[in-house]
Amino acid sequence: MHFETSMRDPFFYQLYNRFLTFYYQFKSYLKPYTYEELYFKGVEIKSVVFDKLLTYFEYYDSDVSNVIPLKASGEKFFDFSVFARQKRINHKPFSYTMDVYSEFAGKGVVRVYMGPKFYDFKQLQYLKKYFVEVDQYLYDFVTGKNTIVRNSRDFYYSVRDRTTYTELYKKIMTAYNGGEKFVLDNSEAHCGFPDRLLLPKGLPSGYEMTFYFIVTPYYAPKVQQFSTYDYTYSCGVGSGSKYIDDLPFGYPFDRDIDFSYFYTKNMYFKDVLIFHSDEFKANLSY
Repeated sequence: MHFETSMRDPFFYQLYNRFLTFYYQFKSYLKPYTYEELYFKGVEIKSVVFDKLLTYFEYYDSDVSNVIPLKASGEKFFDFSVFARQKRINHKPFSYTMDVYSEFAGKGVVRVYMGPKFYDFKQLQYLKKYFVEVDQYLYDFVTGKNTIVRNSRDFYYSVRDRTTYTELYKKIMTAYNGGEKFVLDNSEAHCGFPDRLLLPKGLPSGYEMTFYFIVTPYYAPKVQQFSTYDYTYSCGVGSGSKYIDDLPFGYPFDRDIDFSYFYTKNMYFKDVLIFHSDEFKANLSY
């Protein structure tokens, strides 16, 4: 019943797997996407090149000052801070370079998924539900060659660590005492997937994964994005404006695949290796 610890509980995953079973059952009644719904005429992904993907463990100090007991007067002890140190997984920031040839000039949407490595293309019918969308963004294509460089820090769904309570209090008191100014619009995303958990733990010899890219035409959403909610305090649930375009979440993996025409030129599968380093000293500069 405590969301702070639910992801440690095997029952949490059994329960959510049950929820997803109903979702997949509903999607199974929908017809596979047609060739026209998948193909982006005049657009072809030529190549994708990744930086080296590296994970590591780091020591992180969690600020637990906010759980210090109250005085009888209701005032807190602010003359010291309490931190809990533990090791946690992280990854070195990485970029990829994607070359796209386009015969038209205009807006398109790039979707990026990450999933398990497969050796038979038809395995994708089963493995598609394990492909997780890690990024989605709008891009203005020009006629001819388009070179897109995207950094992992810019991924749409991931967020960095939030400002700690002690750090926030220190900034406010410094500004109150005439020090540096406090930035009133220093907003942070209320929700999102932790950037440090973006990559699974690699292996010293390399752990095989597959990235999937697809470029689609831009279909303006019925409700303009960010027009009905603020991402700093809402996740967009129920707002009708959660997505960049009007295509369904999980497209094109949300329906059964017809392999006779599924793989089009505006798609690209890229096999990668994720390495892991156990040397803590090598990670101090990241």
